[in-house]
Amino acid sequence: MDKLLIIADDFTGALDTGIQFTKMGIRAKIITDYQYDFQDLKEEYRLLVVNTDSRPLPPREAYQRVYHLAVNARKAGFQYVYKKTDSGLRGNIGAELKAVMDVYEEHTAYCIPALPSLKRTTKGGVHYIDGIPVKESVFGKDPFEPVCKSDVADVIHIQNDIHVEKVPIFSYEHVNWEQKEPTVFLFDAETDYDMYRIAGRLKEHTNYHVCAGCAGFAAAYEVLIDFERGNPHYMQHSNGLLVLCGSVNEITVKQLAYAREHGFSSACLKNEQKLEPQYRESEAGTIFLDQIYEKISSNDRYLIDTLDEAGEESALDYAARMNLNSNQVRFGIADTLGWIAAGMIERGWNGTLCMTGGDTLMGFMRLTGVTELVPICEIGKGAVLSAMRWHDRRIQVISKSGGFGEENIFQKMYDTVMDETSSYRKN
Repeated sequence: MDKLLIIADDFTGALDTGIQFTKMGIRAKIITDYQYDFQDLKEEYRLLVVNTDSRPLPPREAYQRVYHLAVNARKAGFQYVYKKTDSGLRGNIGAELKAVMDVYEEHTAYCIPALPSLKRTTKGGVHYIDGIPVKESVFGKDPFEPVCKSDVADVIHIQNDIHVEKVPIFSYEHVNWEQKEPTVFLFDAETDYDMYRIAGRLKEHTNYHVCAGCAGFAAAYEVLIDFERGNPHYMQHSNGLLVLCGSVNEITVKQLAYAREHGFSSACLKNEQKLEPQYRESEAGTIFLDQIYEKISSNDRYLIDTLDEAGEESALDYAARMNLNSNQVRFGIADTLGWIAAGMIERGWNGTLCMTGGDTLMGFMRLTGVTELVPICEIGKGAVLSAMRWHDRRIQVISKSGGFGEENIFQKMYDTVMDETSSYRKN
C-alpha cells in the first residue's frame, strides 16, 4: 500500500492540507515533531502530515530540518512526498524543496502553488492573490516573512538554482517531461478542475514521487494514490468557543471586527501580558487567568486578540524599548496565548479553542507537550477543527491561518461547535 508524507512549514498549513484528505474519508494524523519516530505510527495511518515549523528559520536550517525528516520517512517506506508550501509563497520554499529532492534522489519535482478556491492562482508563472501579484498583496506586507517576488520561479531561485520549467494551462497536454538537467515543473492553475487535469497528466507520464504546492493540489492526490478509506473522527459537545488571536493580518482584523459586532465579547492583551514571560508566573498573571475563566464560563463566545490599541504604545515600540528582537515578539505572543489556553483547560473549561495564526497553536502545543492531533472537519476556508489528548482529556481546537477565511468565520465556528445535530457528532 502506498504511503504519502506531507511536509508543512507551519501548523495551520499542516492542518489545512490534512483536512483535504479527511473530507474524503482518508485517515490523517498531524505531527508537530520533525524528529518523529516513524515506528510509532499505526498501520492504519498511511498518510502522515508533519509540521517542521521551519517557515521562520534561516534557509540552511530549514533545509537540514526537512532533510532529516525526509531521510527517516524514506527509511520507513514513504514512497511519496508532498512539500506543502504557503499559498502566499512565504517561507523557505526553494531550500525545503531541494532537501526533499536530494533525499529521494529525484531528478524532477512538480510544483502546483495555486489555491483556486481562495482566488490564489498562478498564471505565466506569476502567483496572484485575488488578481493581485502576491508581492503587492497583504503577503508582501507580512511583518515576519514579507514576500518580495511574485514569479514563483524567482521565489524558488532565492534559495535554489535548479531549473524551473513553466507549464501554462493550455500546455498540460504537451509537456516535455524529459529534461537534461534537474528540473522543477511549475504549473499554472486557475480552477480546481485544473488541479485534477494536472494530476491526471502526472499519473500518466511521471513517477510523481516529489510534488509541491499548497492545500489546493493536495485534494487531487486521490487521482495519484489509491488510499484506503476509513471512519472519520468525531466532534464532541462543546460549552462554547474561545478565540485566541495571534494574527495581525488585515483579513483577520476584519474578521475580529465582524465577530465583535455580532455578539462576541472580547479582551485585548496589554504589552506586558503579550511579551513578558515573567508575567505568566506572577500573581497578576494568575488573577488574569481566573478573570478570563469567569468570563468564558458565563459567555459562550469570547475572543482575545493581540492587536495594538489606539492611543497606546505599539507592541513593536514596547519591544524596542525592552530590547526584544522580532523572534521574542513573535513567539512571546504565541506562548502567552498558549498559556491562556492551557490555563482555561486546567481550570475545567470544556469548550472549543480557536487559535488564529500558525505560531499560536504551536505555542499551546509547546506548553502542553502534545505532538499529535487528528483533523475532524473544515469550517469555512482555512479553519480546521481537530482533536488532541492532554491530561487524559480530549480537547477540541480550531486552527485558522491569519490570511484565510470569510468575514464571518468566527461566527461560523461558533455555530458549528454548538450545533448538536451536526453530522460530525458521535452517534
